[in-house]
Amino acid sequence: MLRMAIVGTGWWGMELGKAAHSIPDVAQVAGCFSLSDAECKRFREMAGGEIYASFDAVLSDASVDAVFLATPHSLHWQQIIAVANAGKHVFVEKPMTLTVETASAAIKTCEKNSVVLGVGHNRRYSPVARKMKAMIDAGDCGQIIHAEGNYSGNAAYNYPPDYWRAQRSELPGGSLTPMPLHIVDTMTWLLGPVARLTAIVKRQALPIDLDDTTAVLFELNSGVTASLGTLFAVPQSNYLRIYGTRVNLEARNNYAELTVTTADGSQPETRLTFTGDDTLQSEIRAFADACAGKSDFPIRPVEALRNVAVVEAIKASAEANGAWMDVAQDVIN
Repeated sequence: MLRMAIVGTGWWGMELGKAAHSIPDVAQVAGCFSLSDAECKRFREMAGGEIYASFDAVLSDASVDAVFLATPHSLHWQQIIAVANAGKHVFVEKPMTLTVETASAAIKTCEKNSVVLGVGHNRRYSPVARKMKAMIDAGDCGQIIHAEGNYSGNAAYNYPPDYWRAQRSELPGGSLTPMPLHIVDTMTWLLGPVARLTAIVKRQALPIDLDDTTAVLFELNSGVTASLGTLFAVPQSNYLRIYGTRVNLEARNNYAELTVTTADGSQPETRLTFTGDDTLQSEIRAFADACAGKSDFPIRPVEALRNVAVVEAIKASAEANGAWMDVAQDVIN
């Protein structure tokens, strides 16, 4: 059984705690730490465990096997390094870091200390994403020529100006890191890495100093083209479409629905709907198995690094007035 501590007890830290608490055969919550006493108390009431006095106190607890980080993006890389140097496995929410340089440093430290590094791209565990991958890998879709994704919402209207997610430095590309990075990860898991991209990022409607409009055009290493949109000031929208010469696939509603459209017009569309979402439990199980040496964690560190590289390249392209940017692939050395 994995004995874990969670650092960061905001919304997503609470979700991770709930997921871990629901699978007692896999994980035991040792405790939590955050800068909010009230949040820590709520967390303990929900998941149990102790409230640690500091981050260092978490690291010095010899009974803790792994530390889960649900903290501001800019803190991830230094916290990953600290956890790894303490000899503990580390799970970090996406994005792993905000730059390829810091991602590489974090990965190298985990490798040096022989600890597992898990990154929370949980949508890969959804039945829809797995069905899409099975169909693509089997050749059911024919030749894939394009992908199109959008993940948008309006949560930023509720962000206080001093909230960490309301800081431009924490959210390059506006809603890119909290929402459509799920689309980027799934798309590249299905179709391979991004080779280059061009992006427009700007603020049009939000009252806080945060971009709310991001539009990106990709070319993948395979030659497949793709586009991604994310808006931070509109009603909820999310989908990922894969266009093949024989079959189109469309995932919607947070990967809860899958539509399959064939090139043969006489064949009706197939619509699959999946209820329930156990992706967090699934990723914690996978992480626990990796820590126990039973299997590799499904999201390889280099794949998480490539997602960071996409974020970094989108930011660079937008700052260069939409110039095409090459996307780093495996920069760890």
